[in-house]
Amino acid sequence: MHQTLNTNTITYDINNFKLVFSQYRKIMGLDVGKKTIGVAISDPISQIALTHKTIFRKKLNEDIQDIKKIINENSIFSIVIGLPLNKDGTKGPIAQSVITFANKLLKSFKLPILLWDERFSTIGILREMKQAGIKKKEIEKKIDSASATWILQSALDTMKNKNCDEK
Repeated sequence: MHQTLNTNTITYDINNFKLVFSQYRKIMGLDVGKKTIGVAISDPISQIALTHKTIFRKKLNEDIQDIKKIINENSIFSIVIGLPLNKDGTKGPIAQSVITFANKLLKSFKLPILLWDERFSTIGILREMKQAGIKKKEIEKKIDSASATWILQSALDTMKNKNCDEK
């Protein structure tokens, strides 16, 4: 029996997310923080995550309007949101906050959402930026959108590898 995922859903399971995944649609990646939201967008064939921008958070409704504009301008089909789990994999208050935000996005856009384990993404990005010789001030400006790119690319790579396994 072929399973389908309701597009009006949030999942933690990339296999469920793949049920609505189209290789020829853009996906948005988000790194949601208290002060900023890093945004990345895939290329049109969902192979490469590209850094898009950083949204400086205001009120929730304004944040959602900023995201809506990006979704509409870029024909976004689905969203991957980094889920900041604790080191042991449990959900702390920050993860709960991201889940609440994801639910608000789901109500606003009715697009499939994947919550993706983002443990260590910021640490990895910081290390790479420092090794590349990027100055601290520039790192601070770009860390959120770079983290969103890392999160989205990780999900894209996992989906691509799982697609290869099925052939």
